Amino acid sequence: YQRRVHGGGWEIKGDGRVSSKTAWNLLGGYMEWDMDLSGVADGVNTNFYTSSPEKPNCGSACYCDIQAGNHPSCLELDFIENNGKCAGASTMHMFATDGKPNNANCDRWGCGSQLKYSTTKLHFKAEVGSDGSVKVYVNGAPNSNYSPFPSGASNQVVVQTMKRIGAVIESSQWFGWVPAENICPKGSAGGLGGSLVKVTNVKVKGVVVQGPQPTRC
Repeated sequence: YQRRVHGGGWEIKGDGRVSSKTAWNLLGGYMEWDMDLSGVADGVNTNFYTSSPEKPNCGSACYCDIQAGNHPSCLELDFIENNGKCAGASTMHMFATDGKPNNANCDRWGCGSQLKYSTTKLHFKAEVGSDGSVKVYVNGAPNSNYSPFPSGASNQVVVQTMKRIGAVIESSQWFGWVPAENICPKGSAGGLGGSLVKVTNVKVKGVVVQGPQPTRC
């Protein structure tokens, strides 16, 4: 795979991931970015999310997310996961417990809201309230029809985690699971190698909790 990081973002061709060295407290702040999905193959998952490692981010050796696996479980805010060029979902995961239906204490299945796309050029803004609530805007429109709707306890996990260790950016491209499978073209693993996602104009409003001070806007 190929990864190219530039001043305001990155490109990933094939299977790959980038992450930030900096972890931010995003309470009362936001993350904002553009994604170009015009080169993304059908059925490929491209994304922009946060995870909250316990120590300053050192890459794959420090990786954590909400799912069980060969890594620690931690708060995972999937601001957007895309299915090819077709659709996306914003899904919040606060509790590292096995998924069960309609669990407002957002678990490994999560509390999600999906939408169909009408363009491949997308602007995202993910706002985190001081109360720990998360609202993601896609081309200016809120994608906030969460099912189930996150509980107060879920939001409190966000508040406590942001204050203590913050959240790092994670962004990857892979083939396996995608949201909105029932409304999008299937695709195949063979399409991943030539698939290209571009992320630009990344901006963060937050307070650095771990890692280096990034370039200011």
